[in-house]
Amino acid sequence: MELKFILGMLIVGIGFALMIPVDEPLEENKIVKGYVSSPVKNLHREPLSARGYARSMVSAKEYEALEELIMLESSWNSDAQNKRSTAYGLGQLLDQTWEQVGIEKSADYRIQLIASHKYVMDRYGSWVKALEFRKANGYY
Repeated sequence: MELKFILGMLIVGIGFALMIPVDEPLEENKIVKGYVSSPVKNLHREPLSARGYARSMVSAKEYEALEELIMLESSWNSDAQNKRSTAYGLGQLLDQTWEQVGIEKSADYRIQLIASHKYVMDRYGSWVKALEFRKANGYY
């Protein structure tokens, strides 16, 4: 009887775990409206913060550049709004940039990071190159 109870609880636990939505990292060159969730894939990588989500999207080297660039742009404030332009969010994307990458402007840090990633990959090819450009020019 005890074994049946343990097996039953294990099955219930697995079933519950499969219901937890988890964000997947952005696939390169994929236009995304919002973000994609999967109940199983990358369960162990569920992000707990904007930094955690960003870390799950890119390699360690790219993350270092992403981290520094986002810090320069918004100090990791997903509500950051430039008083002199339409630049908004973590990546300080302009309204026209949101349109350009095909993602609706959002207060959700995940969507902001996806849009910023799409913009950076399309324009610079890497976060490292985007950061280099930002340091040289004061914008990216």
